[in-house]
Amino acid sequence: MSLSSAIGTALSGLNASQAGLDLVSRNIANANTAGYTRKVQQTTTQMAGSQGIGVTQLADSRLVDSYLLQQMRTESASTSFLNVYNNFMTQIDSSFGSPNSDSSISGAVSTFETKLQAAATTPDDDAARQTLINSATTLASKLNSASTQVQNLRKQAEQSIADGVSQANSLMQSIAKLNTQIAQTKASGQSTGDLEDQRDTAINSLSNLMGVKTVERDDGTVAVFTTGGQLLVDNAAAQLSFDQHANLDAGSTYSADPTKRSVGTITLNQGTTSVDLIASGAIQSGSIAAYVKLRDTDLPQAQAQLDELASQLALSLSSDKVSGTAASASVGTGTGFDLDLNPFVSGNTTGATGTQINFSYTDGTGTHNVSVVPVSDPSLLPLSNNATTNTGDEVVGVYVDPNASASTQMAGIVSALQGALPSSLVVSNPSGNTLSILDDGTSSASVSSASTNVVENADTLKDGLGSGLSLFVDGNGQKTYTGAIGTPSQITGFAGRIQVNSAIASDTTSLVLYQTGTDIGDDTRPNELLSRLTDASRVYSPTTGIGSASTPYSGSIDAFARRVITYQSSQATSATANYTAQKATSDTLQSKFDSETGVSVDQEMSNLIVLQNAYAANARVITTIQELFQTLLSIGR
Repeated sequence: MSLSSAIGTALSGLNASQAGLDLVSRNIANANTAGYTRKVQQTTTQMAGSQGIGVTQLADSRLVDSYLLQQMRTESASTSFLNVYNNFMTQIDSSFGSPNSDSSISGAVSTFETKLQAAATTPDDDAARQTLINSATTLASKLNSASTQVQNLRKQAEQSIADGVSQANSLMQSIAKLNTQIAQTKASGQSTGDLEDQRDTAINSLSNLMGVKTVERDDGTVAVFTTGGQLLVDNAAAQLSFDQHANLDAGSTYSADPTKRSVGTITLNQGTTSVDLIASGAIQSGSIAAYVKLRDTDLPQAQAQLDELASQLALSLSSDKVSGTAASASVGTGTGFDLDLNPFVSGNTTGATGTQINFSYTDGTGTHNVSVVPVSDPSLLPLSNNATTNTGDEVVGVYVDPNASASTQMAGIVSALQGALPSSLVVSNPSGNTLSILDDGTSSASVSSASTNVVENADTLKDGLGSGLSLFVDGNGQKTYTGAIGTPSQITGFAGRIQVNSAIASDTTSLVLYQTGTDIGDDTRPNELLSRLTDASRVYSPTTGIGSASTPYSGSIDAFARRVITYQSSQATSATANYTAQKATSDTLQSKFDSETGVSVDQEMSNLIVLQNAYAANARVITTIQELFQTLLSIGR
């Protein structure tokens, strides 16, 4: 090798050392910069034929474990999901109250029962009756407040989804832009490390929102997909849209059918293709997924629990069962029961509203319990057997046109029932508003019982069909609560509307006086109301998440209230535990990733010494060659 070649080699080494020193300085300067990964100098031997003649500098590289990075993103997305979920469930738990706390909803139910017991003990004590009204008002207020909190959280979730979609669009645009820059920079042979850091930071943020996975291309770009497989970013970014609904209430629900949906959905728009990401289940983790789950599942379930409690509370006090009268056919040998349907039809003069007709019959196929439910909207028919909470009943829905005459309504009920029942039973309207259900007298069929379930109207405080009392009513309009099935059903959001009957609040004697001539000291009505509240076992809807369709939960109002509070407390405790455990996992992976890819100042200082020595050695080589040149020049003088 000539001296000229040697000096060229030394100069290449000097330049490489300078570049290495520059890289070390950048690493140290960014040691605490979020998202920055340590850059490593890449060099190769410069060849002349088969002989090395120096060093060639390549583009700097990052030492990033792509598998660890994806694993970290997956766990971080789960942590983001659980963080949001835990925050919301903690707020719901706080709103419902703690188990065994007097300030909880179940505590308010217990207090109401205690005050009702006191009023039953001393029915003529005006102060005891007024205290009972006060406790009922407190209970209704707690249900109102909890319902408002649930719906406010749903609105917050809706807004957060909108915000998350906006952030996701911005991040996807950034990723696409960085993809273009990286591809161009890599093609020119320059380092793309810092650009890749920026892209990873954007992808990490996107993953925290909706959970993503990536595929790296040969040109340095990455394709980004949802964990459900929908493409978000490739050569260009897709566009997400969210049709936010500003006014959510208890009746607002999600449906894949746009005509039935009353909350927003996330749509992926890519070219001419549009996909509903919520309907397709493409978003499975990240904060957006948590907001969707809360809005569409957990919060509606909490609302259902409140509504069911409010509904059962109101109906337990206001409902009366009116047994049918044994009857026989005027012609033939058929037997069964007659029912007075006056509460169900126009021109009602009973002061009560019919909610159900119940009867049982036995034939060759076994015993059948039938619940007949009137509806004012024919589009709701037919009703499923889950339309009532009566276990194992066969539900028959009948359309009762509210604008029709009583005779027309009776004819419709008879026709609907006869069409739904076997021919061995005969349904008729012998006179007035009487419904007759008999066997045909020729088969083995027999009707064993029949009754109507009616609710005393809110303005019928005395002389009703029984001792029931509409202590709780629907809304400030003081509407009688019957749990009517409709669109939406009356139970939907009832917890937010339940109020104490103002007529009873202004005249507490109606808590005692249920018939003309009743003495103010008569404890019949208050004891009956207390028994209904504490002793009677009621069946609760499985939509509450308590019990199931096959084995619905049954128990007293107080027991159900305590079960609701315990359920929400358990949900909140579980959410906190899951979040804590998940965050620990995520933090561990983040620490491992940082230790492998982050800047260690000690390591950089060590590299600095090596580079300093290499720089000095290369400089010394150049100095020595210069001295040799001087020696050669001096020989020629």
